[in-house]
Amino acid sequence: MKRATSTVAPNCSDSLSVAILQAVVTIVAREGFEGATIRRVAAQAGCSAGAVQKRFPTRAKLLRAAFEVVVDSALERAVTEPTGAGTLPERHYLAALETLPLDTIRRREGLVWTSYLLRAAIDDTLSDLPRQLDQAVHEILVDELANAQAAGVLRSRADPHPLADALLALIDGIAIRMLYTPAGEHPKLLTALDAGLHALLPYQDSGWLTDQPTSRDR
Repeated sequence: MKRATSTVAPNCSDSLSVAILQAVVTIVAREGFEGATIRRVAAQAGCSAGAVQKRFPTRAKLLRAAFEVVVDSALERAVTEPTGAGTLPERHYLAALETLPLDTIRRREGLVWTSYLLRAAIDDTLSDLPRQLDQAVHEILVDELANAQAAGVLRSRADPHPLADALLALIDGIAIRMLYTPAGEHPKLLTALDAGLHALLPYQDSGWLTDQPTSRDR
């Protein structure tokens, strides 16, 4: 798979900057973006408001940098080969599972992602990051699908570009529903994911995995 380039700025890599950005993620996941004021982020990170503003002069830059941390984490999972996968259908199923809020870390990231999208919908200065992530994952999927078609593994001859968009829509929809659905109902959503992948990706080798765990707390 392709590797993705980190989006986090080099000057955000010192330990206090990392702590500040993690504080933003924690607050946003708990309370939404409105709760992530400079003062509250400083308190969460254990530093002064001045220390936050020295590294992130405006709240908009602070929120954007924090979201970049979430984007990097999502991209890393998108390009990492899933463990335990043999056939191409297995790899795609396990890769889809990696994007779902099935453990504490990914649930927190999912909440931040959703909060950021709501903000980006009304703030054009924030909307480029979600588009960049969509484009990066879309390109990875298009390459995977085109290679599978060329190898005769994927029976569908559909254009891989809209097919990749359909896959993203399926996985994003399942992920959002899992954020507000009780954990006891997640197996039904995983069954829906499996059905959607079967419909969109008819493989010659139909070795789909349908018995995956519904959580993997880290």
